[in-house]
Amino acid sequence: MKTNSTNEEFVLVFRTNIHRKKDVKSLTPLLNGCSEIIKWNIDLADCDNVLRIEATHPNHEPVIHLVKKAGYNCEELTD
Repeated sequence: MKTNSTNEEFVLVFRTNIHRKKDVKSLTPLLNGCSEIIKWNIDLADCDNVLRIEATHPNHEPVIHLVKKAGYNCEELTD
């Protein structure tokens, strides 16, 4: 997980098919390397394998693109 400090943060929530710690480990450099991501985690115990991101912007598309590029499914969760 990555942590930084910033003035404004947006919480982005996604449903994924990331099931294993190995998958999380493979995504770690990609997510940590994204300057717009302040902090992130994946709940492997949740039925939707939720990826929760605190970002400097409210745009979901760059995250979806990044995760899909790594070979995983990713879609925005609303409510």
